[in-house]
Amino acid sequence: MWSISFHIPAHAAGAFSDHLEEDALALSSFEVLDDDGRQIGDQWQIDILRAEKPDRVTLVAQLALIAATVNVPVPSFKMASLPETDWVAETLSSFAPMSFGRFWVHGSHDAGSVPPGKLSLRVDAATAFGTGEHATTRGCLLALDGLAKRRASRRLIAASAPYAVLDVGCGTGILALAAAKLWRCRVLASDIDPEAVRVARRTTQANDLSPRVRIVAATGVRSRTIAQSAPYAVITANILARPLCHLARDMAALLTPGGRIILSGLLANQVPMVLNAYRAQRLVLEQTINIGEWATLILRRPAEALQLPNWPLSFGAS
Repeated sequence: MWSISFHIPAHAAGAFSDHLEEDALALSSFEVLDDDGRQIGDQWQIDILRAEKPDRVTLVAQLALIAATVNVPVPSFKMASLPETDWVAETLSSFAPMSFGRFWVHGSHDAGSVPPGKLSLRVDAATAFGTGEHATTRGCLLALDGLAKRRASRRLIAASAPYAVLDVGCGTGILALAAAKLWRCRVLASDIDPEAVRVARRTTQANDLSPRVRIVAATGVRSRTIAQSAPYAVITANILARPLCHLARDMAALLTPGGRIILSGLLANQVPMVLNAYRAQRLVLEQTINIGEWATLILRRPAEALQLPNWPLSFGAS
């Protein structure tokens, strides 16, 4: 591949871009700034990426013709050959294995890297959220790992059927897979996005967990499958603060007495808002995990009689 770069007056940027982008793999135009971030005169830079080496004579003639139409001097340009890059390999190499508690999160290219005693979570970069790189995913994995060390949680998991864990807004399915590996239990996971459901099912198969993890499409938690499978010993939801607040009543009602909810996707300054919503459902905060500006909450439902909400008469197909 070859790059071409030159400077032109700002008012001519549109004309040059319009005429040159047809033959380009990519074209970008932007202000020329000094080291302090201030624009240098009215100069803009055009960067062009082409698959083949341009003929210099043809390129000069092309630039001269465009310059004449907008009444600016013919720009001088720099042309350079770029090394061939395997972008797939570059992307995979940037996703290095990560360790969170007992979990070893890795891509398929690092399948042989799992250290002894670690639980392998094979998650490739995909079109759904949740590869372990974001602080909210890490917080949820650490929360699950901590819960698995508690005898009370293990007893609740063992006594729950047909599903012990519900993962709301599952993305790639990483939290559902983590729970299934920790407790060797059945997990129900849902997402509103059909693409996320597709990715999560593929990831579940790649981890050989299809017999234990079921992925369904659902808006929030009001689907027939989710309602009929309640109550759950553990519920995870790594989404956003306002949807978490909106779902507080329904998710709290799906939780078995003594069960835990792990919430993330919220900034530290949003914790009071989310806590208020769940405390209104009589849930108790047990732990907050802060990673950078993000927070993960672990809340418990006191051991009391379970009262399911009045579900709507009609459900989704999931």
